[in-house]
Amino acid sequence: MNREKKVKYNLDLFLQLNEEYKDKPIVRKPRSLLSKPRLEAAKGRASRLNSMLGVDSSQRVLEIGCGRGDLCYVLAKEYQCESIGVDVKKYKEWEEYNEEKLNLLAFDVTEQDYSALGKFDRIHSWAVWEHIKHPFSALKAVKDLLQEDGKVYVSANLYRGPKASHRYREVYFPWPHLLFTDDIFEEFYQYIGKPPAKPAWVNKLTYAQYKLYFDFVYLSIEQEWLTSSKFDEDFYNRFEDVLSRYPKFDLTHDFINVILSHKTPKKE
Repeated sequence: MNREKKVKYNLDLFLQLNEEYKDKPIVRKPRSLLSKPRLEAAKGRASRLNSMLGVDSSQRVLEIGCGRGDLCYVLAKEYQCESIGVDVKKYKEWEEYNEEKLNLLAFDVTEQDYSALGKFDRIHSWAVWEHIKHPFSALKAVKDLLQEDGKVYVSANLYRGPKASHRYREVYFPWPHLLFTDDIFEEFYQYIGKPPAKPAWVNKLTYAQYKLYFDFVYLSIEQEWLTSSKFDEDFYNRFEDVLSRYPKFDLTHDFINVILSHKTPKKE
């Protein structure tokens, strides 16, 4: 009786796949971490946020997961809004920015009393929600912090997408976090002469679960769109023993993007 040879998801296979995909990586131009390109990227995001939600000097605007604070700075300086950014840790780059309407805080809305922050006309979060350990609590905080006529923009990386390992600067093939254990990732990084690294910690919320959460906290979806990567059918077929555990729809999509507002109560 013929039996298919069982795939060994070890370092040798990891290296083989990385070699195969080095000329066709899943992310061809990773975002720069240098300060000048970061600021240019922040200006682009501010422009997009303005086109999606509308931002002006009369508003209080909150970014959840502000990171180095680039976008908050641009919103305060160029759009003249009161721009507040919160992140679970303080970044040294915050010292670079000194703007009257800017306030960057080490603060966790899922763990701390956020009532003192006040209410906001606009709340936004870019590729952060996937790193929140209590995403439902964070959404409840958004609901409480949002003015009655306020709007929210959230962009979140989906765990089952091909890029969700966040290690695409060194790992070129799709879905490595679904195929390989953390130990193999650490072996790989040691092999290429870098400190051991695991895939980024990403919560496992699916697109469908996000939509349920929005409904549960009584936030209404005004607009939604998904970003996707071209589905690599050949790769999927090679590793169908693992990848078939997930719907192809989930494997294809990288980000959920939504514009939210308070849900209007149903009339009796």
